[in-house]
Amino acid sequence: MEQYKKPFLGAAYYPEDWDESEIDYDISKMKEAGITCARIAEFAWSKLEPTPGNYDFEWVHKVIAKLSAADIGVVLCTPTATPPIWLSRMYPDVLVLGADGFQVRHGGRRHCCSNNPNYIEYSKRIVEAMAKEFGADDRIMGWQIDNEIYLQGCTCPECEALFREHLKKKYGTVENLNKTWNLTLWSQEYSDFDEIRIPVHAWHNPHLKLEYLLFQSDTHSRYIGMQADILKKYTKAPIGTDTMPLNGVNYETLTEKCDIIQFNHYDKPSGLHVQRFWFDFIRTLKDRPFWNTETSTCWNGSESTGQDLKPYGFCRVNSWMPVILGGESTMYWLWRTHWAGHELMHGAVLYPSGRPYPIFEEVARTSNEFEKCADFINGTKVDTEIAIHFTSLNWNMFSVQSVITGIDYRSMIYDKVYTPVVNAGFRPDVIGAKKDLSAYKLLFSPFMLTLDDGDLISRVKNWVNNGGVWVVGPMSDLRNSVGTRFADRPYNILEDFVGVRQTYEAPDRDGLIKTNWSDGSEFDGNYWYELFETDDDSLITVTEGYPTLIGKSVLVRKKVGKGTVYVLGTVPSSEDMKKIIALAAADAGVEGYEISGTLIVAPRSGEAGEGLIVAECKNEKGSIVLKDEMTDIITGKKYSGKTELEPYDVLVLKK
Repeated sequence: MEQYKKPFLGAAYYPEDWDESEIDYDISKMKEAGITCARIAEFAWSKLEPTPGNYDFEWVHKVIAKLSAADIGVVLCTPTATPPIWLSRMYPDVLVLGADGFQVRHGGRRHCCSNNPNYIEYSKRIVEAMAKEFGADDRIMGWQIDNEIYLQGCTCPECEALFREHLKKKYGTVENLNKTWNLTLWSQEYSDFDEIRIPVHAWHNPHLKLEYLLFQSDTHSRYIGMQADILKKYTKAPIGTDTMPLNGVNYETLTEKCDIIQFNHYDKPSGLHVQRFWFDFIRTLKDRPFWNTETSTCWNGSESTGQDLKPYGFCRVNSWMPVILGGESTMYWLWRTHWAGHELMHGAVLYPSGRPYPIFEEVARTSNEFEKCADFINGTKVDTEIAIHFTSLNWNMFSVQSVITGIDYRSMIYDKVYTPVVNAGFRPDVIGAKKDLSAYKLLFSPFMLTLDDGDLISRVKNWVNNGGVWVVGPMSDLRNSVGTRFADRPYNILEDFVGVRQTYEAPDRDGLIKTNWSDGSEFDGNYWYELFETDDDSLITVTEGYPTLIGKSVLVRKKVGKGTVYVLGTVPSSEDMKKIIALAAADAGVEGYEISGTLIVAPRSGEAGEGLIVAECKNEKGSIVLKDEMTDIITGKKYSGKTELEPYDVLVLKK
């Protein structure tokens, strides 16, 4: 793929939609728009294999040749998300069996069971056939496996049998499972693993529900890994699978055999800033730049559109965002809106008629800017010394036992911790449980119901003892890895490791509990309180409310080894979280930028030098106080000190 200059600006292209005579026109418009790569064959299984074992790749060869002749790279996709009807006619059991007892029918996508042996066998056949045919073709810059694979909720006999095997492998004996889950409660004990069914209603045991979510994640990971293993026998091009802004499927595991992270997202202007969080997360999953494989140019939709025309500049900043935050591509869904079938109201680069959408000029402008900044982008990486935990196990645990009704794991992290951190001018990594911690000086572990995830506990302890600053809580360390509470203590490790003693827990969204900082100023907590014995390390204490809670602490700061641990027992206001961040950052010796507005601030360094990419992502004015004089690579203009940004502005600044 070295012949194609990064960062890439691409689009999903469906030549199977169109008469062959349209391809040359499409490619000419791609060149005009500055498109440098195209994803193809994503949903084309029935055209690639019209009948079982009879493959037609000639049309794909023609498209690749035409794209390559125009210096447009190709991302080739395995089409396993949309099996042809001949497969479900031959093997009706390949179709997902829903929790309602009804089997889905042909006509959608991702509607086959990833555990069904017939689906797996025919998936292997089409993937291997494509890999043999195209694996050595150096015009293919990468591969995409399947499409947006996620939890399906299949309850077929194959899934149920494999789920029982999953439980048997994990718990050994049914007696151990009964004991671990406390199944004497409500007379829920099993006498044999064969009695265990997939949970389908709300009152099923929460530990059973959690295990089913984890089982689904594992089986999808095996399915993607199976395809990656086949492709790697025939190609050296990078392999990925396009993911979504969800974390129920463990992306650390799902992408283990992939070379590159691929990610899809669609946003209204009011929600674009949230994608900062997801890019900060997927950036950490591989030690190489990720690909944003799908985003909308303007609006998205299916049979109808739920979005409107977006403000001028949205397409540009949305296209820049993944590249600013560590990616090397932005690819639009899609190049040319379908003329029939699904998603006729989805925005694209071209209308079905072939005429450009209003954003065409923004696409071309972005491509031109990518080219101008390519050397700096390709020669630098995002710099950060701060991390925020965001794990798949906790995502799933919160989905079945959320502590406080109505709270959402991702939203709480984003609103209550991540946003105050970025508003303080820091660029954090958002990390899973497996991520190495050695590069960080400051770590936040909020809403980590369980820390018991692989070897995470031992690595955190070692990192703190060697000088790390750890802000842990609220709602952290309260469960073991299968979601049970502790019968002999409130926490798993915090009391022994940190030396903080919890005396009470209490939900409070009505403001009954009043708290103050140690200097007497008011502290505003909410939702939930974990209350500790007060000592010289207490920073915030209860001053009013329930009598037995007065005098207890909700934030303590303890020295542990060479490091420092802040144990936070409630959800602070943004202003109070800002104070906590400032204290912890000072202990860690890290410094952010002074900013206003909703900005992306990405310090970067590498062989191409040092710099900073800044963008405004909420269609409002913003500002940043620069620490050095810098030059914007896009315009050549010099900046220093307080620098104003216009709505949707992008500055690629180099020292």
